[in-house]
Amino acid sequence: MGIVAIDVETTGIDPEFDRIIEIGAFRPETGEVFRTLVNPGRPLSPRITELTGITDEMLADAPGAIVAMKELLIFLQNDRILLGHNVSFDHSFITMELDRMGLGDVQFEGIDTLKIARVLCAELPSKKLESLCEHFGLTNERAHRAFEDAKVTYQLYEKLKEMDREPQLFAPVPLHYQKKKQEPMTKKQRSFLNAILSFHKLEGKYQVPETLTKSEASKLIDKLILTYGRVPYRH
Repeated sequence: MGIVAIDVETTGIDPEFDRIIEIGAFRPETGEVFRTLVNPGRPLSPRITELTGITDEMLADAPGAIVAMKELLIFLQNDRILLGHNVSFDHSFITMELDRMGLGDVQFEGIDTLKIARVLCAELPSKKLESLCEHFGLTNERAHRAFEDAKVTYQLYEKLKEMDREPQLFAPVPLHYQKKKQEPMTKKQRSFLNAILSFHKLEGKYQVPETLTKSEASKLIDKLILTYGRVPYRH
């Protein structure tokens, strides 16, 4: 199995509530590229747009997560070794999207340049991707865009391998994402649900029980957006 460098951009940091908005992948052996925007079914926060440069308008006609993930699996073929900077973050979002599709049993291994850099570059004050690229003289033309981050992560991986002091650090390890225990719906989710119901005038049709879990709320949000459309919500 070959290595695929991968990166995802998302609406936030919680894989069980937030969603993928862009996927970028690079197969070093062949130079093959996978890149797609992903419509998350909800508006982006100003913070995410500022960070990534991705706007709601750019996502309006993008494929949804189901189509994007199917295309990603086709691209990956039998390659199950994911290379990323903090690859467990990317893996957690991919796992949750696959889980929503009923494909939660897809297994991956990972190589994490962040963990490697923490050992080999311990003297550096920052192990962020941007900081490491600057240290090694690597150019990332569009930081916080999925494909560009994935490609430069592979270049960083090659630089770290040249140091060759700890070869065991580069061995892939199984990736696991354990879904959180059922937790009550968050205030942000309740606010978002109320905004959807109000905007589409659905208050009489849907009730939001106080006992709704975080996971159930996420699924209800997805269902409402898929059925009735997005809402101009900001949180």
